[in-house]
Amino acid sequence: MKKACTFLMAFLCAITLFVSCEESSGVATMRINLNSDTSRLIAPEDIPLEVVSYHITGSGPGDATFDITTTKTSTSLSGVAVGEWTINATGLNSMGQAIVTGSTTFTLSVNNPSVVVRLNSLVGNGNLSITMSWNTEVISSPRIELELTRQGEEESEEISANMNASEGTASMTKTGLAAGSYILQGRLYSGDILMSGFTEAVRIVGDATSSKEIEFNLDNFPYAPGTIQLLDQSGVPVECTVEGLASEVNAGEEFSISLVPSRANLNDITVKWYVDGVYKTSGQSVKITFQPGAHRLDAVAYTNKIGSYGSCSISFNALVKTEVGVPGNAIRLDAASTGLKLGANTVMKFLPDGKLMVISGVHNSLQIASMKRNTIDIVKEYGVSTLPALASDPLDFEYHLLDSNGTYAVLVAMNNPTNSVRFNYLPSTAEVKQIEACNGLRTSFAGNQATFNSSVGYVGFDEIMNNFVFIGLDTDGKSNFLLERYVAGTSASKDFAFRGWEVSKQVESNLKMDMNSIVSLAVSHDSSYYLVGNAKGNVAKLGHKTFSNGAAMKSNYSIPSLESSKYSGLKKIEISDDGIAYLMGTDFIAGYNGATDRELFFKKISGASFSDFAINNTTGNIYLLSAETMQLYSYSIDSSGNIGEETILDTLNSNKNIEVSQDGSYLILYSKDNATNVEVMRIRVI
Repeated sequence: MKKACTFLMAFLCAITLFVSCEESSGVATMRINLNSDTSRLIAPEDIPLEVVSYHITGSGPGDATFDITTTKTSTSLSGVAVGEWTINATGLNSMGQAIVTGSTTFTLSVNNPSVVVRLNSLVGNGNLSITMSWNTEVISSPRIELELTRQGEEESEEISANMNASEGTASMTKTGLAAGSYILQGRLYSGDILMSGFTEAVRIVGDATSSKEIEFNLDNFPYAPGTIQLLDQSGVPVECTVEGLASEVNAGEEFSISLVPSRANLNDITVKWYVDGVYKTSGQSVKITFQPGAHRLDAVAYTNKIGSYGSCSISFNALVKTEVGVPGNAIRLDAASTGLKLGANTVMKFLPDGKLMVISGVHNSLQIASMKRNTIDIVKEYGVSTLPALASDPLDFEYHLLDSNGTYAVLVAMNNPTNSVRFNYLPSTAEVKQIEACNGLRTSFAGNQATFNSSVGYVGFDEIMNNFVFIGLDTDGKSNFLLERYVAGTSASKDFAFRGWEVSKQVESNLKMDMNSIVSLAVSHDSSYYLVGNAKGNVAKLGHKTFSNGAAMKSNYSIPSLESSKYSGLKKIEISDDGIAYLMGTDFIAGYNGATDRELFFKKISGASFSDFAINNTTGNIYLLSAETMQLYSYSIDSSGNIGEETILDTLNSNKNIEVSQDGSYLILYSKDNATNVEVMRIRVI
């Protein structure tokens, strides 16, 4: 693919003096030819850099001098004395400011009738001022590296920046820089993770300040295609084409990239290529391989002439080379490299803002993390000093939008007498606040009390009842439904849980399902509850019934028309955004339409032993994980909920659990019971 851009080349100003000999009088006619081009990129505003006139002075034999200013490309001086002359020439812009200068000494004679004065020195000292910005929601602990390299020099100078981390801005000012061309490289880190970078050509002009505002291109959700722009500045614009790179490319694949000028005679260009502010290679045609993520590619091109730097950039995504919806490019991340608190009793889930909430029972911690290219960056971390309920062991959690401020209510089910805890999460600041820990004793709908020692997990949200729901174990070891209100406040009279109206008895008597066999729960958008039992491989569905006193309870019980014998070994149920229920067993996956009470498909996978599965609502894929065989099965699902093409991928570890990001672009594999690392995979969503 080609990207068009305008590139600026600058050449030396050559002043050639031709002498016609007038031997009889000892004088000659001096003819001067002028030619000059200059360039501009990051340069002072409102200061033209084109040379439009020339001031030429000379001193020669017998104190002879001349002083002329001309806009002509050819001029003659008559009666110039033969002998040794020193000539100085300065190129001026339209404001009369000196831009470039040069001088030479030569002896004018019959045998030496001409001279070339090279304007090879830019005039004066100037300043550089750069302002940088980034998204503070993405960068938790910013660090900036800046390097400035003068044209023709190999060594770079490190420049410090004044940073305001809370506002996401930084600035740098460098004074007293010699006029000329420079390369400015900038790199933004979050901790030790390189997040973004840039490379810009800079032109310093005497007694002026070159300035620019630069925004770091970050890896956000979702990825946005980049654009290319090669700056069209003063001098002689040259149309250039960057060939070989599109706004989206395949990660890990070698690309041949070229900078091709439209003028065929420009064959002396030197091109340096930078990725995220880091130098990679040089040449008009190069080969570069990109890692997954969002990148900025910069090309700095120049001739051997002074002030000739020009630059262009393109922002693009390097995506894993897979079909849409199929994960790829697995990367294993451990606690040491990421700062994640892992270990036994770890649960994690993607939040609506794209961040990851990680709760660790063994570390008594809650972390908010961001996905950063090929790694995970910790944004916030909490312990028992701020969230006392973290001393409990988590099983599962769910969230729901609480108010117009964007606050989310979060309910965590625990594997001990606390049984659940309520948090509030504010995406704008990534802050978490504990609302209440539910310490076992709960008021039932009928008015009596029951004590619950732990929960089974699988937290859902009932949109009709406006409550969280999960399965708890009472003091007798029997499973019971708990509906956890998310009303704001810490008073037990407002924020409490209650038992369903003899739910367990109804389920066991009407549906013949042993509550102790229930291993999974899912709640649909119409607030239907689906219970999965592993003893007989059966599924129960509970709907709402409104009573005379206005209470709405789960009392409409039904058994889906699924052949229970072939569903033996059921482990989990999930409901897609389309309302389709998907059921996973030890070696099968099935789809069920609850609205029509119809099985959509049943697929048995020979030799599989699945531990978990997840739905990608963005791409319409289902992922099944086999910890035993260390394989991930990816299936496409059509708009009707039917299963389609299969792809089998090898995983790096024998992880047991899956989480998919809200936008469908990330997949994380880990193990709740003893997470020693996480495995991150990228997913192509378009």
